[in-house]
Amino acid sequence: MPRRRPQKARIIEYKQLKTAAGGSGAASGGGGSGFRPGENLVCRTKNAEPGGYAVSIKNGDLPGFLPTQAMLRPGAELVAQYVCMHNNRILLTVGLTGTTPLQSI
Repeated sequence: MPRRRPQKARIIEYKQLKTAAGGSGAASGGGGSGFRPGENLVCRTKNAEPGGYAVSIKNGDLPGFLPTQAMLRPGAELVAQYVCMHNNRILLTVGLTGTTPLQSI
């Protein structure tokens, strides 16, 4: 009986193609960040950028971006939800589970 070729090569190929196409390339959708979409993260605003704010994620001081029209002060800590990795930064969204948008802590 002939030996079957392992399927691992195809999985790696698929991940590489998905990454090249702009996808995360990770089966979990976390893009290798260790976070899951919708996960609440505590972040600190750094400075305003076009369309939102540069932030740092308190869990490891990771760079992120929070698109929002709200006026936030630099250094404010807030809870936002993980979306994905984009341009080597964590893309966040306004937390929808809190009582108010951009709930400061």
